[in-house]
Amino acid sequence: MPAKPSWAWRLPEALPALRASDEEWIDRARVEELFGCSKTVAWRILRSCGIQPGPGGALACRRQDLLERLERVAQDGGPIGREVSRRQRLDQILERLRPAVIANLTKVVRDDHALALVNTRFEKLPPNVTLTPHSLHIDFFGTEDFLQAFGAVVFALNNDYEAISGFIESALPRSKPPMSPV
Repeated sequence: MPAKPSWAWRLPEALPALRASDEEWIDRARVEELFGCSKTVAWRILRSCGIQPGPGGALACRRQDLLERLERVAQDGGPIGREVSRRQRLDQILERLRPAVIANLTKVVRDDHALALVNTRFEKLPPNVTLTPHSLHIDFFGTEDFLQAFGAVVFALNNDYEAISGFIESALPRSKPPMSPV
């Protein structure tokens, strides 16, 4: 078992879910669901709890047996206890940092105009944005105005890529003009 089992931090969430389950038998697939892990990790969890392969190599055990073994693993501390504690400390630090991160986010538009910006389409670009088949021109007065206009172009590309592409491509010559020597 690795020094820091990748599944250990989910043990506090998995134990109550396992207790609440009414299934008598728990197999590898159910352990995958409980711990949100891969087949290999679920197999390792069952093996670390002393579960032996059954008929056909399947790993399954009674829910109560697995619950008792996982509770013993959780109480023993060691690498699993350290990993659970480390993850809880990390969650607490991230929770304290979250308000500062949210406060530093730059608002491009105020809430009432955000939906209009996100839904910008090619035919509804703002009046300060001019798109021709050969150029894009944005008039702006300040950073906020620039961000809103630029955002409108980005969202229009996302919402109407085919229309914008067709508009630009329709004006291109059928063959590229020859490059002039430098």
